[in-house]
Amino acid sequence: MTNFLKLYRNNLTKAVLGLTLFLIPVISFSQDTSSIIQEIAHAANVPAIQLNYQKDGVNRLYNIGFKNSETKTKIDRNTIFQAASLTKVIATYTFLRLMDQGLIELDKPLYSYYTYDRLAHNPNKDKITARHVLTHQTGLLNWEGDVPSEEWRKTALTSQFEAGTDYMYSGEGFYFLQETMEHITGKTFQQLVEEEVLLPFKMKNSAIVWQEGMEQNAAFGHYESISPRKLGMYRKSNAAYTLYTTAADYSQFIKKYIFEGFGLKKKTHELALKRISEAKKSDGISVDDKHVPCALGMRMQINEIGTSYWHTGSNPGFRCFFLAYPDSKEIVVAFTNSDSGFATIPHILALFLNNNQTFWMYKWRLGELD
Repeated sequence: MTNFLKLYRNNLTKAVLGLTLFLIPVISFSQDTSSIIQEIAHAANVPAIQLNYQKDGVNRLYNIGFKNSETKTKIDRNTIFQAASLTKVIATYTFLRLMDQGLIELDKPLYSYYTYDRLAHNPNKDKITARHVLTHQTGLLNWEGDVPSEEWRKTALTSQFEAGTDYMYSGEGFYFLQETMEHITGKTFQQLVEEEVLLPFKMKNSAIVWQEGMEQNAAFGHYESISPRKLGMYRKSNAAYTLYTTAADYSQFIKKYIFEGFGLKKKTHELALKRISEAKKSDGISVDDKHVPCALGMRMQINEIGTSYWHTGSNPGFRCFFLAYPDSKEIVVAFTNSDSGFATIPHILALFLNNNQTFWMYKWRLGELD
């Protein structure tokens, strides 16, 4: 959700190196999978990992660790985690549903639908389209201001480049798209997500905003030191980061959306999985960028064994990811409740997937997207 301190990446690199050395003697065929996941979590200072590995529609669900490192209450399959930027994939599907209904177009400027006040004095306001939002080519920063404060909502948006000419990861773009969808439908984003995603996908343990009663089985976020943060309760929806869900629910969504094209026209589903534009690791062009191009609202991983789809999420105290392979019908979805959670990614992937491949979704920027 937030622009995290760049120092975190240096700390994460050190953590990964230490974790790798720690795990060399730990991961072996003599151990059961749950024990290995527990060791991975412990080595990365992660109180809990909720993980689902799905192959051909069959789930293997793991619930390891604690909701809160101080109370030591164990998580279970219904424990709700913050999905952070995995929310963007839900928002993308919601947009595609509205596009299929003829309510909004991919390449028509969003400002022509909705005069977003924060762009009133932006010279590029008439150039930003949904395609630009979903591939992070709007030119808008990730966030301008202290999200989700009232002051943030009043902050004018500035452009770093003309829409469609470069890449910059942007939550602000997704929020612009959210308010546009709300305007053209007359519905709140919460209503749209519930009607277009949560109900039809039968995601019974998911919500786009905090609901009363969720505190009974919600994971607390944690600092890298494993001390718990306050329980995060987002009362207003944001298409970039406010989804609460479980590994089982999110796997169901990924399976039906990516593998089956559930609820979409065939040509729309095909469009959603196409290579649309290129990502950039930094200001310059990296040879690694070609392995993680942008599809609509998510990333592709192109490596030795083919094409897969992925996204990661970072909210304060939470790190999560999914990686899905249409050809082998495999999905890995993992939620962690720690700022150091991305250090678990390469070891989780190696544990469940064909390890004779390069996991560019991690190698590219160690899990970070911004």
